[in-house]
Amino acid sequence: MDEDVFDAIVVGGGFAGLSAAYRLATAGRSVLLIERGSTCGAKNLTGGRIYSHALRALLGDRWQEAPVQREVKREVLALLTETDAVTVESTLTSAQQESYTVLATPLLGWLAAEAEQAGAMIVTGTTVDSLIVRDGRVCGVRADGDELEADVVIDCEGINPLLLEREGLIRRLDPHAVAVGAKYVYRFGSSEEVDRIFGVRPGEGAAVLGMGAVTQGVFGGVFCYANTDSVSLGLVLDSVGWKASGRPILDTAQALREHPALARYVDGGELVEYGAHLVYEGGYDTLPAFSGDGWLVCGDAAGLCLNRGFTIRGMDYAVLSGIAAADTLIEAGPGRPSAQTLAGYGDRLDRGLLRDFRATRGAHDWMSSTTDLFTVYPRLAVDTMAALYHVGPEPLTPVGTTLWRAARQLRKPVRTARTLLKGVRTL
Repeated sequence: MDEDVFDAIVVGGGFAGLSAAYRLATAGRSVLLIERGSTCGAKNLTGGRIYSHALRALLGDRWQEAPVQREVKREVLALLTETDAVTVESTLTSAQQESYTVLATPLLGWLAAEAEQAGAMIVTGTTVDSLIVRDGRVCGVRADGDELEADVVIDCEGINPLLLEREGLIRRLDPHAVAVGAKYVYRFGSSEEVDRIFGVRPGEGAAVLGMGAVTQGVFGGVFCYANTDSVSLGLVLDSVGWKASGRPILDTAQALREHPALARYVDGGELVEYGAHLVYEGGYDTLPAFSGDGWLVCGDAAGLCLNRGFTIRGMDYAVLSGIAAADTLIEAGPGRPSAQTLAGYGDRLDRGLLRDFRATRGAHDWMSSTTDLFTVYPRLAVDTMAALYHVGPEPLTPVGTTLWRAARQLRKPVRTARTLLKGVRTL
């Protein structure tokens, strides 16, 4: 083999890229990872939760050494009006090491160190300008004036894979399949203060997901996670609906921060980080090609993010896709694999994580077209609970009457029931 040609060049030092690089390096393959940020994780903005099965698949028992934040034991779903909220809370102490809140910078920095120790070469602060393509085959990359060749390029550059787009190898990003997210991180004086805010035991974590008035009727939701000594708070909005609303996202994010039901989680904290990021939410029918002659695509660049309303997943799929890409090359053996061989990567995804995407086919379209989810239903839930708990000088109202009055507020109850049933099936 030519010593100037890597087995693989990975573009992007996020969860997908580092997982692929680590897996290849542990198998003895020569791999170069190129990251645009000053360090791996320096420019990553994540909602803040990872499911540990993916880390276990990558690292075995060593995953428990990873710098995650808190093990999630408390789940909260919230329906929000302008001032009030109805929440459904679950305390799941029986769940063992299933998911953790995370901050991207320390976790990705740790994964980068693990990949380098395994033998991967990582170059940071470097921009990949374009792909090297000869006779229709990707043969490497051009980065800051240098030409670097590889048997395969693994694109993990994030939600907007410009390298593949510019060569016409992958579909251009569809605005209808994209959401825009904003996130704040508030630091507190101690972990004990975070324990108190979320009502959890020391070291335990909580995840809050909600929808309603804070998104101004736009398809989207809010999230809030308990970290070791900080809190992550943010929202995700459908990009098309957000643009049509004409409302600046900073105004929406500020309204989120000031909502009485959410402010309790961040009041008294010091704002130490904020940012905005695109999120892929198109679902199974919008996923791109996963491979071609000399290239593979993983993680967000491959559209592997799934929002079911009560769970938002992307990091675990990024890790699993990086593993699948690496295993495809390892199984292929040394030398340049054919396009047909690289298509085995898509087969691996099809037998694995894509089963989740097929099972939720249509969920994105249902949520984006059912605007009552973000207006009528939260208001109905809050009004109903307010009526049930109201005590005044007038005679009390039987529960059945209260529920009947609430049901009559629905313009078309039969149609509403059918719509909700359809949603349950797609989710």
